[in-house]
Amino acid sequence: MSNEEVLSTDILRARIMNVEYQNLSIDEIKREIKRIYIEETGKEPPAHINIYRSDDFKDFSHIDSGFDGTAIHFYDEEKGINQAYIITRGSEVSEKDTWKPLDWFYNTFGIFVGKDKSQYRDAMHFDEIVTKKIDEDLEKNKYDKKIKLKKIGLGHSLGGNLIVTIQLTAKEYEQVYVINDAPPSYYQLAKIDVDFWYDLAERFNLNPLNYNSIYTLSPSKLKVFAEEYYKKQIDERSIHHLTAQEDMLYAVSGARGFIDIGSRRVIDTNKDFTSIKDLVSKISDKDVKAIQVYLSQYSDVYNEKGFDEVVQAMTGVDIAFIESLQGYDSMDYVWHAGDIVSKANHMLDDMKVKIPELMKNVAILYKNLDPIFSVFVELGYVTPEEKKTVLSEVKGIEKDIASIQQLLRKTWNWRMAIPLLTPLVTDDILQWKASIEVLFQIRDKVLDILKRLQIIQENTANLRNAITMSVDAHTLNEVIMALARSKGRTYDEYGNLILVKKVGDHEIRMNLSSAVRIYQKGLQILEEKETVLHEMKQRYFDEYVEDFEMQKRKLMNKINDMEQNPWAYQHLLGHFTYDAEQVHVLRRIEVHESIPPMDPMIPHIFETMFSYYEQEISKGKKLIATIKKSFEEFFEQDQNVSKIFDLRYG
Repeated sequence: MSNEEVLSTDILRARIMNVEYQNLSIDEIKREIKRIYIEETGKEPPAHINIYRSDDFKDFSHIDSGFDGTAIHFYDEEKGINQAYIITRGSEVSEKDTWKPLDWFYNTFGIFVGKDKSQYRDAMHFDEIVTKKIDEDLEKNKYDKKIKLKKIGLGHSLGGNLIVTIQLTAKEYEQVYVINDAPPSYYQLAKIDVDFWYDLAERFNLNPLNYNSIYTLSPSKLKVFAEEYYKKQIDERSIHHLTAQEDMLYAVSGARGFIDIGSRRVIDTNKDFTSIKDLVSKISDKDVKAIQVYLSQYSDVYNEKGFDEVVQAMTGVDIAFIESLQGYDSMDYVWHAGDIVSKANHMLDDMKVKIPELMKNVAILYKNLDPIFSVFVELGYVTPEEKKTVLSEVKGIEKDIASIQQLLRKTWNWRMAIPLLTPLVTDDILQWKASIEVLFQIRDKVLDILKRLQIIQENTANLRNAITMSVDAHTLNEVIMALARSKGRTYDEYGNLILVKKVGDHEIRMNLSSAVRIYQKGLQILEEKETVLHEMKQRYFDEYVEDFEMQKRKLMNKINDMEQNPWAYQHLLGHFTYDAEQVHVLRRIEVHESIPPMDPMIPHIFETMFSYYEQEISKGKKLIATIKKSFEEFFEQDQNVSKIFDLRYG
């Protein structure tokens, strides 16, 4: 019993990982896993498949770090399989029931800055409780526990970062396979792995109580130290990276902080586009450091209070306050005017302090805009004319923002609006009108900024297209498509397997998944029809043929009895006196029977009906067999095609 990996190919692992993004029920996940396994291997999947999701454990019901995980347990005693695939979910645009990008915020604070370990902590906890649950279920179902549980880690994007980080720090898995993963960083590992941090602090003479001192060290020396340290801790052959060369995260993997451990296979997902890596590499290490140091001051706020508080800490904008106003009608504004005015006043005061600070840090970009766009021109992302237009509009935005800040200083104290609730106060009304005029002027400046942004957008189409393609390449779908392309396959938006074959100058695409579903559903329906037809025949035989024969037998038995025991039927002659009964004795009965056969129309009707249904079923079988045969003949070189039709998706 070998217990070889069930998910043994990149395409199989990628497609199974992609199921995690589809928010399916457990039964639907099982069906999809069976379907994908059959389509990719042409073999029956292991006998028992169980799904465990982080959302289904009460320990994770209150989790708001953005972590999502799924474990797939394969067990087949006959094949010697006992394997658990722990899948940590990747970065999403938004998280669950909120628009807020919690995963990408973790990418920023947890990986890039290194000051948040919430999702790592939750991923470790999920691995711990799901492993325990699998052992309990094996015990409950009385499965053979002699087959050792093999744990394998899978992850995409942030999920890849989490699973690799767990392997580096805890060595939980026999193998780890990640796709377009966010690389682990030594800033992140220093926060998570105490032993690594103390070794690092000792090596570079840092105060272990002052984490921020790590940002003063040479990135190249830190990278060498971190990679050497972890290569001694684990067998780096247990980590396998599959990377799209166009991927956004791969493009930034050369930035300060990131380390590279394990084997890496790089694939081309877009023949018309290479990467924005050359673009990212032009951003200086000094600027990257400045961004890290700036963001690090907000890490504690993010860890303790979350997304809303970080935005407020950076900008002064109170998101919770603004969102609370969305459901207000006109009267709500009147009744809550005092509270609204008070909070708005506080928010504006905060913005006056924090927005300039933010702008000062964003000035890293402004300061380098000319040389950066010169690089864009050099690399062919923008033309010299587009560069000139963009720089002009950015300068205009700076002036508009300065004008808004001046207008904000003119606004009167918002608390003065409260007396308006008692009208006829002339000075207050005039002051209110003046403030309204200022707000209109601010609105106009904001509209000007929006127009400038539109012009910038129009003049950076090629650049935005490159970034968009880099972001697209990050998705599992793009990786799956690239892996399938070499095998003459592709997949549609629903994950259906499409076989592709060139015939002359034409490309023919055939949806194998749909064809198999039609074939198997057709077989199922025909089998059900055959079962019903068999029951109808049996019922006809019981209710007509057998019943007629049974009634006939009963009649003949009665005749035989009358002929053999005539005295038993003396009463049929009537009632006589005792003397007469001694004379008139029934001594013999002879029956001249004439029993007609069953009306021939009855079997004719039924047999005609049965024959019709049998022909229809036969036609149906030939039709769906034609579907299978067409695929087999058209793709005769792919031996799995025939097997796929004969294996049930479940």
